[in-house]
Amino acid sequence: MITQRTYESYQKYVERQGGKARRGSGFLLAHLEKKTGWFAREFQRAAWALKPGAMLCLGARTGAENLGAIRAGFLTSVGLDLHPVGPTVVQGDWHDMPVAGGSFENVYSNSLDHCFSLERLCSEVRRVLAPDGRFYVMASHPKKPVEKWLTTKGMEALYWDTSTDLRDAICGFGFTVTAEWRKGKWGHHIFAVTP
Repeated sequence: MITQRTYESYQKYVERQGGKARRGSGFLLAHLEKKTGWFAREFQRAAWALKPGAMLCLGARTGAENLGAIRAGFLTSVGLDLHPVGPTVVQGDWHDMPVAGGSFENVYSNSLDHCFSLERLCSEVRRVLAPDGRFYVMASHPKKPVEKWLTTKGMEALYWDTSTDLRDAICGFGFTVTAEWRKGKWGHHIFAVTP
């Protein structure tokens, strides 16, 4: 089951998403190298299920994701975030990506809980993926029940009970699972566009 938080307007959603960047950019950047190494290892482990080429990393904030992808061999990878903190991340909305169609062999995100519209995001991912490209999603299970989540003012816009609920929702928007595994708290799901 997927639950969506309601906002007064899309602009309020955008403002809410910038909270972490406004409050702690120095802290986030202080951990850039450590996070980059972690992402590089994750992308190396997943490389067998991905396509050679560039990776567009959604919700990259500091750039650890795209820098890790480059280190793992996905050269010319790019980060995209509503409120970028790192110098290698492009400012942009993943619901309307400033990216040419068919320009990335892979798209990655571990922050779909910050997505305003999963349907719109999936439409954009389908548009920017190269033919036979891959959509790599990492998702963890939430730490609190949905009833408690709904009463907090967190930045997260989407809630799912398990990462398989998110997987199934993505499949409902035009994707097919090509590989998946679980490592620690993270569910790893790799998709292709459904023909």
